Amino acid sequence: MTNMNRPFLLVGFALLFLVGSLKADKFHIMEGGVDDPSRDGKTWETSWATLAFACEQTPDDGEPHTILIRAGTYVAERTAYPKSNTTILGEGRGGERMSRIVASSEWELVDEFKPDSPLEDEHLIAFKKKENITIKNLALASEPEHRITGAISATASKGLVFVGLGLRDFRWSGIFLNVCQDVDLGDCRFDDCSTDKMRHWGGNIRTRYLKNSRIHHNRIRQVTGGGYGYKAGGHTDVRIDHNIFDIKHGFAIESAHENEYGVEIDHNYLSHCISIPKGGQAADPTEKGYAYSFWIHHNYSTHSYTIEGPRNHLIFEHNHVYISHNNGRCYTHHGGLNDGPVTIRHNVFENVDRALVWMNQGRANNIFVYNNTVLLADAAERSGPILGAGNPERFKNWQFKNNLVIAPYGRPRRVHPNRDDLTALIEIENNLFINCLDVPDGNFTDTDPGLAQEDAKPSPFYLPVDASSFVVDKGVDVGLPFEGEAPDIGAFEFGAEPWHLGETRRP
Repeated sequence: MTNMNRPFLLVGFALLFLVGSLKADKFHIMEGGVDDPSRDGKTWETSWATLAFACEQTPDDGEPHTILIRAGTYVAERTAYPKSNTTILGEGRGGERMSRIVASSEWELVDEFKPDSPLEDEHLIAFKKKENITIKNLALASEPEHRITGAISATASKGLVFVGLGLRDFRWSGIFLNVCQDVDLGDCRFDDCSTDKMRHWGGNIRTRYLKNSRIHHNRIRQVTGGGYGYKAGGHTDVRIDHNIFDIKHGFAIESAHENEYGVEIDHNYLSHCISIPKGGQAADPTEKGYAYSFWIHHNYSTHSYTIEGPRNHLIFEHNHVYISHNNGRCYTHHGGLNDGPVTIRHNVFENVDRALVWMNQGRANNIFVYNNTVLLADAAERSGPILGAGNPERFKNWQFKNNLVIAPYGRPRRVHPNRDDLTALIEIENNLFINCLDVPDGNFTDTDPGLAQEDAKPSPFYLPVDASSFVVDKGVDVGLPFEGEAPDIGAFEFGAEPWHLGETRRP
């Protein structure tokens, strides 16, 4: 191709783009509009009245089209079914310029449906096998006296964007995504979007077999019913970040019983547990090109029941856990035959009520607990060993190294169950235990660690105050980066850039 031909080709492409753009239309919905097919909806003067009617009227020609919804309240009596390449754009999810769609109090609902098979026609918006749908700046709700099943249902679809939405008062889920991919769900607010139980609880956000997607910068608040913040399963390459999960009951996040590959959970506020159990050993994510099943990092959690396992290829690191509830354990292994690995490292745990790691039933192999700072609570009669191991025939290769563990002086804690047949299977070395019982040889005890203990938590509060701090260079090499002659003990390495929670969202 000669250089002389290139300008003509560029002009040709520009003309094709212009012609394609001219095919794209904007359609209008406003209070006072009329759902009449003789109106074209292309101006405010010829606007329609409902989203359901507008979705029926927009052409299915493969071109991008936008449905503009002017500020106001619109009562929906039936489901809107948008076509591919549709943008639904309101003026806002709140305030004077709110575009609000609320379900009719006469909307007919089934009493109960099979879990994870909610009826499409019990949602305000639903679509299947569609591409490139955006829903933005819109409030979606039903009345507390008559909550419909959900706001949005999408199945087998891709290229979806949900941003700036306000969703309130649904009985099963605010947004339900089933076998979808390439989803961006961000900057949305969910309030009581999962209030009713259909054999089991749903979630304000419910996804199944989600791929290549991000759930971010949302605020999920649940005070009515027992629905979860986010209920999921079957993820591949999904990031859940910078969300507020402020719920009264249930789990903040649950993703259980299905193989998971490359799921990142980071920079969230979590008022309740992350539940990610898999009854047996799930598939190895490294065989699919992912270094982990779940990588949970830089979160702030306030519930004592922090992580519910088992889950192989789990990494839990650089989190700040401040326990404000009784009777929980930080990592729990609930049954199943699981060979890990589970890696818990560089976290700060404050006010630990019961065990840091606790085994219930099943098999729990290859649990590695490295370089954490752990402050134990005065749990009175609930006080148990820091490592709650079970039957020696059901676990092996636990390693507990380079941790700083401090128990209150009024309530010392045992390190382990103090049974020879159990403790021989747990490698406990190069930790600093303060006011702890049954400390094995090869550890340090009752020495001032030399931490800053001022300013923000977790850092710089728990950083070594200077190079003379006792914890500096007192650890053992566990394969993690370190400064100086040897790793330090505790969650922070002196001389390295300290980790912090950064933009982690809080209520």
